[in-house]
Amino acid sequence: MQRELLEKQLREQKIELVRAMYVGPDGITRGKAFRPDDLEMILESGIGLTQAQMSVTVFDHLPPLSQYQPVGEVRIRPDVDTFQVLPYLPGHARMLADVETREGAAWELCPRNLLKNFLNKLSAQGMQMQAAFENEFTLLEQTESGWEPVDQLNCFSSAAMDLASPFILPLISALEQQGIKVEKYYPEAGPGQQEIPIRHQAGLLAADQQVIFKETVRGVAQANGYRVSFMPKISPAFAGNGCHIHFSLWNENQNLFYDPTGEFLLSQTARQFMGGILKHLPALMALTAPTTNSYKRFVERCWSSSYTCWGPDNREATVRAASGFQGQEAATINLEYRPCDPTCNPYLALSALICAGLDGIENQLDPGDPLLTDPALLTSEEQHSLGLNAYPLDLESALSALEQNSVLLSGFGESRINDYLTMKRAEIALIQSLGDDGERQAYEFRF
Repeated sequence: MQRELLEKQLREQKIELVRAMYVGPDGITRGKAFRPDDLEMILESGIGLTQAQMSVTVFDHLPPLSQYQPVGEVRIRPDVDTFQVLPYLPGHARMLADVETREGAAWELCPRNLLKNFLNKLSAQGMQMQAAFENEFTLLEQTESGWEPVDQLNCFSSAAMDLASPFILPLISALEQQGIKVEKYYPEAGPGQQEIPIRHQAGLLAADQQVIFKETVRGVAQANGYRVSFMPKISPAFAGNGCHIHFSLWNENQNLFYDPTGEFLLSQTARQFMGGILKHLPALMALTAPTTNSYKRFVERCWSSSYTCWGPDNREATVRAASGFQGQEAATINLEYRPCDPTCNPYLALSALICAGLDGIENQLDPGDPLLTDPALLTSEEQHSLGLNAYPLDLESALSALEQNSVLLSGFGESRINDYLTMKRAEIALIQSLGDDGERQAYEFRF
């Protein structure tokens, strides 16, 4: 965005505060706000941030073993091209930011910069990623007993749409005012659960869009007297909140995942990319299902997927090969990665998929035969013969897989991975120390 246009919007919209926002490795969107008069200085030099802030847990606790302690500073550097006025909060605007060194170089723990690096690796091979995050979340209203889901109605229910409309319509308006194209809306299977699929974007814009989406969902809810939760499993009795990632690789106007002669219209590139994802899955889940609560969502026959496999339009598979729109398959064929939820850092999640997928392409990994049924309906003998593995039972198991995964360690850098492992293990310990209410305190409203 040109500086002149930005300054014009600041004046015309009577902006009082501009937020410079980043997403920490813990998945929480954080930042600092500044006055518009300081815009030029902030764009030039950024905003100071202690290095340790990128190592804290969701409880804002800094683990004593983290490599970054309260000595040393980095800078929050707003990306002027991401400037947006917040339509749900008069007087406020937002810019997404990178975290840099004091000298202006990319800092090793900045998730947004990591994704830029992986996108550059794709670009070097003539590929660009298109992606969209497909969020589910729970809409809550204030009652005498506290915040409760707005309905107890059925999946796709018209009656549930009626009850959520005072929130949904302002939300769609706010999203589209920020350039996010809403494709569909429907109530989902859990009480008060909503889903709003949005249009895909290229690479970095897809992850940025995910940050803006969640910020807007929360902001519009609060502006209209509601609250929302992105907690993966807000109640054992409710359907879980997932965040499926749809993606494809392109070379200019050519969808590299599409082959009119391939099985299920999938190219070798698509199959090999899937092969990389399935090979590295337990480690990937430490980044795409990054909370202790995430693993309570992976229940058989609950549309969440719980076994390592792929299949055409199989919604109980790790990767669903989405068939695309009839007559438009060349443009719409894509893969859907399902063991992901809205607590993930979108920059780390997309980086992990690219890292695993590139390994699949480089080593020509085969994903195996497609699964054409629900894996939970197979006997244990049948699952074993097909090489189906159940997902990790908990976050620690996924972290251990990440710790031992040489491809992700190399791609992300051992320093980044080690700091992430330290932060997440401290988070696990804190949640366990809080007893039965630990997960709700950690995850219900923080993301």
